[in-house]
Amino acid sequence: DPAQPITIILDGPNYLRWSSAMTRFLKGRKLWRIVTGDKHAPVKRPDETDDSFVDRLEDWDSANHRILTWFTNTSVTSVNMHFSRFDLAKEAWDFLASRYTSADLAHQYQLVSTLNRLRQESGQSIDEFYSQMSYYWGLLAVSEPKRHSLSELISEETRRLSITSKQSPFIIAATSSAPPHRSDNSRRPYCTHCRKFGHTVKTCYALVGRPPGKSTGPKTAAATTTAPSDSESSSQIHQLSTADLEALLNQVMSRTGSSAMSATSGNT
Repeated sequence: DPAQPITIILDGPNYLRWSSAMTRFLKGRKLWRIVTGDKHAPVKRPDETDDSFVDRLEDWDSANHRILTWFTNTSVTSVNMHFSRFDLAKEAWDFLASRYTSADLAHQYQLVSTLNRLRQESGQSIDEFYSQMSYYWGLLAVSEPKRHSLSELISEETRRLSITSKQSPFIIAATSSAPPHRSDNSRRPYCTHCRKFGHTVKTCYALVGRPPGKSTGPKTAAATTTAPSDSESSSQIHQLSTADLEALLNQVMSRTGSSAMSATSGNT
């Protein structure tokens, strides 16, 4: 059917299957380079007549909108309703790719679950069943994230956290060296003898003496002990974040293998 060149109808979860079939079809029609953006709308040449340029532009625009029509006719309404804002087939293709291409664990779980549910139907040959299973194995391989990409992400995050951790003592020092907040002394008692706030002349130590056991040291012990605890808690947070990233790498790389093995055993 010229209006519906492939039989697969895009509904979202089957994007990889749909895009694979649509790619093969467009390459067979020599239209794939329009979708990738390698073949742009023609530009008038200096020695070209207006009629010749218009013909070339119409040919390109016709092919571009023909592809958009195929995208619409091979997708459900909830998907193709977004195509009305696109004038280029490349824009629609990139939109679908960004929306439905996924390499996270949720997408891998969906593929593994599909593999686990596969059963050889009555009358289905072993070759047909094997081909069906191989297809989903291929999708699983495509969706698997690259180890080096995750490694680069972890390295960059570790470096950033390390820099932040080294800066934290300076931040604490700057905070502790800030001038103390001046409270409102208008309502505090005032001693006319020593000219200080906090007591009156009747209780001034300079006149009545200091009571036994009264500490004369500076009241800075609490302030000096709080800074290390903030630094230590900050360091623990950084260490935990780095460990989480490393655990993520191991989880991603092991989940696919273990889940895929369980899917295989479930089909035997």
